[in-house]
Amino acid sequence: MGRRRGSKRRTAAGGGGGDRLTALPLELRAQIASCLPFKQAVQLSALSRPWRRIHHHTPVVRISLRELVSVVDAGDGRHSLLVLDVDSAVATHAVLARRLRDVSASRVEALALACYADNARTRYHADRIIAAADARDIRIDAPSLYPLDQEHEEPWTLDLPAGARSLEVDLYRGLAPAIADSAPGAAALRSLSLDNVELRGWPPLLPSLRSLSLRCAAVRVKAPFAPAAWCPALEDLDISSSTIEHGRVDIRLPRLRYLDMDDVDVVGPPGVVAVDAPEMVELDVYCSAGCTADLRSFSLRAPRLRVLRWENQYAERVHMDAAAVEVGVIRFTERVDVDAGRPARVVSTYTRQMKCYREQMTRMLQGLLPNLPPERIADVSKPCMELEVHLHHEVDEYTGEMTKEEKLTCDLKALKALL
Repeated sequence: MGRRRGSKRRTAAGGGGGDRLTALPLELRAQIASCLPFKQAVQLSALSRPWRRIHHHTPVVRISLRELVSVVDAGDGRHSLLVLDVDSAVATHAVLARRLRDVSASRVEALALACYADNARTRYHADRIIAAADARDIRIDAPSLYPLDQEHEEPWTLDLPAGARSLEVDLYRGLAPAIADSAPGAAALRSLSLDNVELRGWPPLLPSLRSLSLRCAAVRVKAPFAPAAWCPALEDLDISSSTIEHGRVDIRLPRLRYLDMDDVDVVGPPGVVAVDAPEMVELDVYCSAGCTADLRSFSLRAPRLRVLRWENQYAERVHMDAAAVEVGVIRFTERVDVDAGRPARVVSTYTRQMKCYREQMTRMLQGLLPNLPPERIADVSKPCMELEVHLHHEVDEYTGEMTKEEKLTCDLKALKALL
């Protein structure tokens, strides 16, 4: 009898955790189920009555079509065939479609979809899943199996559902998907993020877009980068670790407030960047020393700019109209190889000598301090300048040289405090 009582105690203890989980409100149980792949969330319906159709309430839906694909060598040395488990893909769509028709079901807040971007059949089922989910936030993780130069590579045209407000696409250097002009969600989309993509054309008009992010993108459009033509209401523009092959960047956005250009390489001629943003309050231009091409010119009109951070980007001509800047830094780094036997030489093609950087900094300060005579800029800003010199003792194994680094920094907050 004692053992039987102990057995009951163990049974009660073992089932207590599950009972407590089942006793949670539906909203909390749905959030827990959202952490699982959608297929497993559906299987939770078999646990008990309180868990029935829990997948109709999960705020996040996670689906991987890649798990339904087998990659088979076609035998020609270049191509691979994708064999899709069509029945499973159709079943997944059917479950989502039933949720969409269920008037008591909760809205899908986010769809995380993994698939292959360069297979027409996979894209077809991905499109159906996107439409059935009608999620507010859509994240597509879709690497390409084939090189971009193969003839069969075609852009994926996304037909965004009406409920879509945010779209994030990561293609691992695949061809960026196009957004259908007639897509119900195109006019209402507010956030667009394209990671690891190649762009060969601009999206259609996105009148409600407020945030645009390009990360690790290769922009190969044969036209200037002029986002005002297709997202005129943009407020936040973030471009990082990207290459723009056309040499003209024209950012003229009346509502833009934040602009971040981090390691953006404008490689084509003429190398002209113009920014006209009357509402912008923060500008961040950064490039690793010697890693991006020099610009022929950079012009800025931002009368409400408060924060400016500028590091290492060199431009032959600089014009700045931004007298309201209050905080930030301007910093340039020169790196040279040092050898006792011969003069120092610049490490990178894109690294200028410090005297060139000083000249650019002076021109930038003239735009930030328009009421100060140009001949006084150097004397007034001198207390806010710092020159750091570092000698790196790691000797280059090929040249036998050491590297000297000079870093010139101007503290804009300290400079403004002096005036």
